[in-house]
Amino acid sequence: MGMRIKVLQKDGGKLQVNEEFSEMLAFNGIDTFEKLWNIPSEPVKKVVKQRGTERVLLKSPDGAALEAYIKRYTPEPLKEKIKNILSFRPNRYPGALNEWNAVVEFHRNNLPTMQPIACASRGGDSCILTLGIRDYRRASELFAEFAGKDRSRRRSLIGKIAGLAAGMHSAGMAHQDFYLVHMFVREGEDDKPYLIDLQRVVFKEDFSERWRVKDLAQLLFSSEKFVSRTDILYFWKIYAGGAVGKMSDGKALMAKIMRKTASIRKHAG
Repeated sequence: MGMRIKVLQKDGGKLQVNEEFSEMLAFNGIDTFEKLWNIPSEPVKKVVKQRGTERVLLKSPDGAALEAYIKRYTPEPLKEKIKNILSFRPNRYPGALNEWNAVVEFHRNNLPTMQPIACASRGGDSCILTLGIRDYRRASELFAEFAGKDRSRRRSLIGKIAGLAAGMHSAGMAHQDFYLVHMFVREGEDDKPYLIDLQRVVFKEDFSERWRVKDLAQLLFSSEKFVSRTDILYFWKIYAGGAVGKMSDGKALMAKIMRKTASIRKHAG
């Protein structure tokens, strides 16, 4: 059974707060959209013009500092929006509310991800504040280190990632950027993988085999230089055993995944 996060509505619905962090946010004077949007922060990364992530330090009543991350979204330019619609890619960079809903839904389904603190939205501007994941390694780094050694540990991590993928798809969600770099692994939790960057998650209403294929092809593309055919078959055994919902025959689905992987490889090259 997953953990249900109780969400409190503030500032006329423009600010949503995880009840667990309500007292801390109040202590830091964050009770409106404006206060969260303008919270002091330092840049970490900016992948696209419409989205940037910055580090935030929150003070707790006991004097300790809590490291968090705020991701701010601004509206997609009309020209880019029209281009994406014509390319059948509407809502390519949705606002923070989509990521907030995804994080909350991940917790409800017991899928490891970031801890949500607050989300704010007004007009076309929105932002999400999450707790930083500490003491992690990127899955891509670990698999690179496993090359030629740590076979049992590599196989164990493959099984955990397969379980995460199966759980996500069984819950009717697809990540859309399901690459190893978006998985943080906490070695102190027996190599437990956490999935990050959920801003483009597709939900039940829109979930279909197309998204299942895309996710698994992205994962295969990002891991193929680290894993063997036997590893892939092991992943598939765990994934197929845990996934529920409408799914093609195994061989047919695998063929679609291989074709999509080849397409990603071609565009990446």
